[in-house]
Amino acid sequence: MRHKTWALVSDGVRARILRDFEGGGSQDPIELVSKAKSTHLRDYLSDKAGRSFASGADGRRSAMAPGSDPILRDMHDFAQDTLSILEGHFRRGHLTRLAIFAAPKMLGVLRSEIPASLTRAVILERDLNLINLPEADLRDAVIRALEQER
Repeated sequence: MRHKTWALVSDGVRARILRDFEGGGSQDPIELVSKAKSTHLRDYLSDKAGRSFASGADGRRSAMAPGSDPILRDMHDFAQDTLSILEGHFRRGHLTRLAIFAAPKMLGVLRSEIPASLTRAVILERDLNLINLPEADLRDAVIRALEQER
Protein backbone atom coordinates (compact mmCIF):
# COMPACT_ATOMS: atom_id res chain seq x y z
CA MET A 1 0.00 0.00 0.00
CA ARG A 2 1.35 3.38 -0.97
CA HIS A 3 1.20 5.81 1.93
CA LYS A 4 -0.24 9.27 1.53
CA THR A 5 1.18 11.37 4.34
CA TRP A 6 -0.27 14.73 5.24
CA ALA A 7 0.73 17.12 8.01
CA LEU A 8 -1.38 19.45 10.12
CA VAL A 9 0.36 22.54 11.50
CA SER A 10 -1.67 24.76 13.83
CA ASP A 11 -1.38 27.40 16.52
CA GLY A 12 -5.07 27.53 17.47
CA VAL A 13 -5.97 30.41 15.17
CA ARG A 14 -4.44 29.26 11.89
CA ALA A 15 -3.93 25.84 10.41
CA ARG A 16 -1.94 24.72 7.42
CA ILE A 17 -2.44 21.26 5.96
CA LEU A 18 0.50 20.04 3.89
CA ARG A 19 -0.13 17.21 1.45
CA ASP A 20 1.61 14.63 -0.71
CA PHE A 21 4.98 14.04 0.95
CA GLU A 22 5.62 10.72 -0.82
CA GLY A 23 4.62 12.00 -4.26
CA GLY A 24 7.53 14.43 -4.48
CA GLY A 25 5.14 17.06 -5.76
CA SER A 26 4.48 20.04 -3.61
CA GLN A 27 0.78 20.72 -3.63
CA ASP A 28 -0.27 24.03 -2.21
CA PRO A 29 -1.15 23.71 1.47
CA ILE A 30 -4.75 24.02 2.60
CA GLU A 31 -4.92 27.20 4.69
CA LEU A 32 -7.54 27.57 7.40
CA VAL A 33 -8.15 30.53 9.67
CA SER A 34 -10.29 30.51 12.80
CA LYS A 35 -13.61 32.32 12.61
CA ALA A 36 -12.96 33.85 16.03
CA LYS A 37 -12.93 37.61 15.82
CA SER A 38 -10.15 37.97 18.38
CA THR A 39 -7.57 35.93 20.23
CA HIS A 40 -7.26 38.40 23.09
CA LEU A 41 -9.17 37.69 26.26
CA ARG A 42 -9.51 41.43 26.90
CA ASP A 43 -11.80 41.69 23.85
CA TYR A 44 -14.10 38.99 25.20
CA LEU A 45 -14.15 40.45 28.69
CA SER A 46 -14.38 44.12 27.78
CA ASP A 47 -17.64 44.52 29.66
CA LYS A 48 -17.58 44.61 33.44
CA ALA A 49 -18.34 41.38 35.16
CA GLY A 50 -21.77 41.08 36.71
CA ARG A 51 -22.29 41.46 40.44
CA SER A 52 -23.86 38.98 42.78
CA PHE A 53 -25.08 39.09 46.35
CA ALA A 54 -23.13 36.92 48.75
CA SER A 55 -25.02 33.95 50.10
CA GLY A 56 -24.60 35.24 53.65
CA ALA A 57 -27.04 37.65 55.29
CA ASP A 58 -24.64 40.61 55.37
CA GLY A 59 -25.69 41.83 51.89
CA ARG A 60 -22.18 42.15 50.45
CA ARG A 61 -21.79 41.96 46.70
CA SER A 62 -18.86 40.61 44.75
CA ALA A 63 -17.88 40.38 41.10
CA MET A 64 -18.79 37.23 39.21
CA ALA A 65 -16.18 35.38 37.19
CA PRO A 66 -16.98 34.55 33.59
CA GLY A 67 -18.56 31.14 33.15
CA SER A 68 -16.09 29.73 30.62
CA ASP A 69 -12.93 30.45 28.66
CA PRO A 70 -14.12 31.88 25.32
CA ILE A 71 -10.70 31.58 23.67
CA LEU A 72 -10.44 27.91 24.59
CA ARG A 73 -13.99 27.35 23.31
CA ASP A 74 -12.98 28.98 19.99
CA MET A 75 -9.90 26.74 19.83
CA HIS A 76 -12.10 23.66 20.31
CA ASP A 77 -14.48 24.83 17.58
CA PHE A 78 -11.56 25.50 15.23
CA ALA A 79 -10.03 22.10 16.01
CA GLN A 80 -13.36 20.38 15.27
CA ASP A 81 -13.65 22.19 11.92
CA THR A 82 -10.06 21.38 10.96
CA LEU A 83 -10.27 17.74 12.01
CA SER A 84 -13.58 17.36 10.16
CA ILE A 85 -11.87 18.38 6.93
CA LEU A 86 -9.03 15.93 7.54
CA GLU A 87 -11.42 13.13 8.45
CA GLY A 88 -13.31 13.65 5.18
CA HIS A 89 -10.08 13.34 3.19
CA PHE A 90 -9.10 10.28 5.24
CA ARG A 91 -12.42 8.55 4.52
CA ARG A 92 -12.03 9.27 0.79
CA GLY A 93 -8.51 7.76 0.85
CA HIS A 94 -6.68 10.99 0.08
CA LEU A 95 -4.48 10.50 3.15
CA THR A 96 -3.42 7.41 5.05
CA ARG A 97 -0.99 8.92 7.56
CA LEU A 98 -1.13 12.19 9.50
CA ALA A 99 1.60 14.12 11.33
CA ILE A 100 0.47 16.83 13.74
CA PHE A 101 2.58 19.85 14.72
CA ALA A 102 0.84 22.32 17.01
CA ALA A 103 1.45 24.85 19.74
CA PRO A 104 1.31 22.99 23.08
CA LYS A 105 -2.16 24.19 24.11
CA MET A 106 -3.60 23.54 20.66
CA LEU A 107 -2.05 20.06 20.58
CA GLY A 108 -3.98 19.22 23.74
CA VAL A 109 -7.18 20.54 22.17
CA LEU A 110 -6.58 18.51 19.00
CA ARG A 111 -5.98 15.37 21.04
CA SER A 112 -9.28 15.84 22.85
CA GLU A 113 -11.26 16.53 19.64
CA ILE A 114 -9.77 14.06 17.16
CA PRO A 115 -12.30 11.50 15.90
CA ALA A 116 -11.46 7.87 16.67
CA SER A 117 -11.34 6.98 12.97
CA LEU A 118 -8.68 9.64 12.29
CA THR A 119 -6.62 8.62 15.34
CA ARG A 120 -5.57 5.48 13.46
CA ALA A 121 -3.84 7.64 10.85
CA VAL A 122 -1.76 9.71 13.30
CA ILE A 123 1.90 8.71 13.08
CA LEU A 124 3.51 11.70 14.79
CA GLU A 125 2.53 14.44 17.26
CA ARG A 126 4.90 17.26 18.14
CA ASP A 127 4.27 20.28 20.35
CA LEU A 128 5.97 22.70 17.96
CA ASN A 129 4.51 25.93 16.64
CA LEU A 130 5.73 25.99 13.03
CA ILE A 131 2.83 27.99 11.61
CA ASN A 132 4.85 31.11 10.74
CA LEU A 133 7.56 29.35 8.73
CA PRO A 134 7.65 30.10 5.00
CA GLU A 135 6.16 27.24 2.98
CA ALA A 136 9.46 25.75 1.76
CA ASP A 137 10.98 25.85 5.26
CA LEU A 138 7.81 24.39 6.75
CA ARG A 139 7.80 21.48 4.31
CA ASP A 140 11.51 20.83 5.04
CA ALA A 141 10.91 20.89 8.82
CA VAL A 142 8.06 18.39 8.49
CA ILE A 143 10.13 16.11 6.24
CA ARG A 144 13.02 16.16 8.74
CA ALA A 145 10.66 15.27 11.61
CA LEU A 146 9.14 12.43 9.59
CA GLU A 147 12.60 11.06 8.73
CA GLN A 148 13.63 11.17 12.40
CA GLU A 149 10.50 9.20 13.31
CA ARG A 150 11.35 6.31 10.97
